[in-house]
Amino acid sequence: MYASGPKIDFLPLQWYEVNRTVIKRKTEGGRDVSLSRFPKTPIYNGEVLYETDEVIVKARVEPCACIVLHANDMATIGNFCFDVGNRHLPIFCIDDRMVVSYDGRLFQALSAKYGDKVRMEAKRLDVRDAIKAFGNYL
Repeated sequence: MYASGPKIDFLPLQWYEVNRTVIKRKTEGGRDVSLSRFPKTPIYNGEVLYETDEVIVKARVEPCACIVLHANDMATIGNFCFDVGNRHLPIFCIDDRMVVSYDGRLFQALSAKYGDKVRMEAKRLDVRDAIKAFGNYL
């Protein structure tokens, strides 16, 4: 019989959970996982969280519904960032597009202001894509 190596199991996470210092839940394979991490050390999609000869547990940040701005002019991008930032929501830059997690009221307000330049799409939000402002350390 051939050795197939360790089995890969995934711990599903939502984008807003990646900065938690303590996480307790089951993996997709049913394994109990308890993580305790240092502050300001986010979990990245695909990161190996645990490894033995039998199993490798990796993080899987699930895609979520997002509001995506499809515009190339700096004035529109700046206004969009101001409108979203005024609500203290994190903004991500993915594939040269401004992206924010979906919020019903925000989507209505942005759609009214920006029309068809604002669309709902499924995206995987990664802390490395977050736009950082003064005072943000991650």
